[in-house]
Amino acid sequence: MDSERYRISIERLENGFSVELPDLEAMAKMKADAKKKAGKDSPMSMPYMGDCVKKYAAKNTKEVIALVSGSLKTMPEAEFDSAFDEAAAETK
Repeated sequence: MDSERYRISIERLENGFSVELPDLEAMAKMKADAKKKAGKDSPMSMPYMGDCVKKYAAKNTKEVIALVSGSLKTMPEAEFDSAFDEAAAETK
């Protein structure tokens, strides 16, 4: 299981909001590059992905909610979500 951080940051400014969302495409590219670089004989070390963010400006809270909601929809599901359902089904 991969351990990844998905941070969403919202900062209130004088004239609106600054919103930082995880850049999932950049994260996937970094992972793929790390796998290629590792090769068959050496283990892959996970690159630091804390800088993989997209920055947006929003005028009001409706725009902030739209940006955050869209980002949350694209995040991958955690493995334990489906693992719990499978384990619960096996006990029945």
